[in-house]
Amino acid sequence: MSAQSHTSDTRILDRRTLARDHRRLAAILLPGMAVLDVGAGTGAITADIARAVGPHGSALGIDRDESMIRLARERHGDVANLTFEQCDVLELRDEARFDVVTAARALQWIEHPDRALARMYAATRPGGQAVVLEYTHADLVWEPAPPASVRRFYDAFLAWRDANGWDNRIGDRLAELLAAAGYRDAVVSVEDEVAVRDQPGFDDGLALWHRVMETLGSTIVSAGFLAPAELEAAEAAHGSWTERDARLQRMVLRAAAGRRPHDA
Repeated sequence: MSAQSHTSDTRILDRRTLARDHRRLAAILLPGMAVLDVGAGTGAITADIARAVGPHGSALGIDRDESMIRLARERHGDVANLTFEQCDVLELRDEARFDVVTAARALQWIEHPDRALARMYAATRPGGQAVVLEYTHADLVWEPAPPASVRRFYDAFLAWRDANGWDNRIGDRLAELLAAAGYRDAVVSVEDEVAVRDQPGFDDGLALWHRVMETLGSTIVSAGFLAPAELEAAEAAHGSWTERDARLQRMVLRAAAGRRPHDA
């Protein structure tokens, strides 16, 4: 697995909710469940999970980034049935004690997602479920096409990810990955994040990529995939395009759920 080489933007993580941003998981949670959230970030969705399973259930959020776990504890420490631990998913112990194991937008940052899912499988109790949610970054749609400098940034983002061994089409492979880990009866659903001008969420949806430029741009430049002047041009052009011309952004997102056999 590639070493942690970036920090996610907390503004993006903090605005996410279980009901809006992890709908497939929200639909299966029941009171009393024990849930493991892999790649919990600042804990916004994990805290919602804890509330959904109620006082007789529990939620454990793990993240390999110590700063994220620190923020998660600060922001959600008042939720009694919620805990956070700094832990790499590859270091999970063989404790098959969770009714549901989930990873939302986390496997995309792992060089060997098959190894991560093997550890998640080991943490799932027999009869329990895994729910994973991932982008297919290579199929992002913008209408109309953005300025060339914005597209240049996005192509550099994809190339940087590819150089780190991170799959830009992982959303297309979720059922395959779950099956390889041992889960059965995987079902995939379309969870695309769509931002349409003059509809709620448009500004936030388009702002996501400006925040990615701010957060990851210098890393992509340092890695040699983009020149500093190209990053500056992309940031300026993206702001103008969003304000005047952009009509639609579709981020291709898929969820897949599978079950660990009772006899495994």
